[in-house]
Amino acid sequence: MKRRIISLLLVCGLVLSLSACGKKEEIPAQRETPPIPAGSSVPEKVEPEQEIRTLETVTVNGVELGMGLDLEDEAAAAVDENPDRSIDRAVTPILPVPDAMLDGTPLSDEFYHYRSTLDDTLRQAYDLLRANMLKGTKKIKMTVPVKTEDIFNVYKMVIFDSPEMVWASTNGMRYYYNNHNEVTFLEPSYNDLVEDIEGSSARFESAAAEALADIWSLPTQVEKAKYAHDYLTHHIDYVLDAPYNQSGYSAIVNSETVCAGYAHAFQYLMQQVGIPCAYVLGYVQGGYHAWNLVKLDGEYYAMDVTWDDPIGAGPEDYYYDYFNITDTKISVDHMRAEISMPLPVASGTVCSFPNAFGGAAYGTDFAAVAGVMPEKVGGEEGSAAEGNPYLS
Repeated sequence: MKRRIISLLLVCGLVLSLSACGKKEEIPAQRETPPIPAGSSVPEKVEPEQEIRTLETVTVNGVELGMGLDLEDEAAAAVDENPDRSIDRAVTPILPVPDAMLDGTPLSDEFYHYRSTLDDTLRQAYDLLRANMLKGTKKIKMTVPVKTEDIFNVYKMVIFDSPEMVWASTNGMRYYYNNHNEVTFLEPSYNDLVEDIEGSSARFESAAAEALADIWSLPTQVEKAKYAHDYLTHHIDYVLDAPYNQSGYSAIVNSETVCAGYAHAFQYLMQQVGIPCAYVLGYVQGGYHAWNLVKLDGEYYAMDVTWDDPIGAGPEDYYYDYFNITDTKISVDHMRAEISMPLPVASGTVCSFPNAFGGAAYGTDFAAVAGVMPEKVGGEEGSAAEGNPYLS
């Protein structure tokens, strides 16, 4: 397969960005805060200073890559048009909306790694955001009290836990707050896939179907993880400015992405076959990067599909340097960001590449695996809701 070698000329300056696998994208300009209404008692809000980063290239497998992960360190904020507005609290608890795996079984709490790190109130805020963002709601009324200092992390957590939400972005979110520093409204950042959510989801699921059928048919979890790893590293070109490159859509539908796309795509494939997998945000050589945390046979492993992509090498080359390794090993050149610090520690060894495959089994003969989709639990219609503790 043809591999593109990307070399990025960097201009030193002030940059707000995420650098997955060593890559970069543009950040929208901060929006102006509207004037505070006359006579209001709203205290002046001082936004935290935005972090200054000088971006660098990263050499992976002998190839120099550019920065490519977008994330604002702080979201744009504005005083509510009515600063005395009180939170109109939800009367009943907000129910989580879980995705389902291929056979229709709803994903359990274990699959929502970031949600599990939140307290009860912030989980309600998370569930409110997720339920609305799945529908593409443009302006969300916050009926759960959440402080301004917490909202951006909760927003990011929703996206990091939701690889199927290919229209959502961390880049450009905006919120409004009252004089109690409570968020009153939130405007998510979406790409244009949100204009046709049903069609976008259908294209995404259709493009992933063949690989998922094959992965589902494999007998062990580690074989499933290896197939997904090999499929992505040999069906994707690393392209810095690929459309939708902050979601798995770019990787699975368009086969062109950056590290955020690799990580979300791997997370999606694993979740769909019932394997818990988290999107990990961190740093490499001074820039943002994304990789995965995957749970196989009861143990957690670090997985960086992007850095195992044989960019610039031949189609028969496969790398497993970052396949199912420990946090101790990956910390040599990867460091988790604060938001990902509470995620489980990767300390498993049984499913490492040498232990699971004896150093052999390099590569995958994709044509030799002919899997079929599983039957839906309880039938095709309504199966995802059957036995679902979240839905009433």
